[in-house]
Amino acid sequence: MLLRSLLAVGALLVAEICVIAGVAHAIGGVWTVVALIASTAAGLWLARAERRRAWKALREAAADGAVSGRHLGDTVLIFAGGVLIAIPGFVTDALGLLAVAPVTRPAMRRLLGFFLLPRIATLVSPGPAPEPPSDIAPGDVTPGEVVPGEVVD
Repeated sequence: MLLRSLLAVGALLVAEICVIAGVAHAIGGVWTVVALIASTAAGLWLARAERRRAWKALREAAADGAVSGRHLGDTVLIFAGGVLIAIPGFVTDALGLLAVAPVTRPAMRRLLGFFLLPRIATLVSPGPAPEPPSDIAPGDVTPGEVVPGEVVD
């Protein structure tokens, strides 16, 4: 899992460098820096505005006692999108914009759910029942009965 994460970050870094180099080649170094600063500033402004809306909706839903997965998903996506936008680069700005923009956020929420829910389910789901100690026969214990014992390392 750690190796996959490192490979993903490495691939993102390579993609950012390639895109920035391509843009710099096309429009020049100074304009590339200006474009990076402008895209980051505009994206952070949008993330701030959407964060306010999401927090307001989340607070209202919590006051009504009806917090849904949509509210929580939007809040997480806006936070993650803001972080991506704050990282200098065109690729991260584009990914962050997809997460923050109200038009694309529902699709990103579904995509995030598609990738994360199976992984969360495997983390949360109980595994197979533990084997009983060797000195207790399977018929000696009824299900749900607590058997006194001690843990030996």
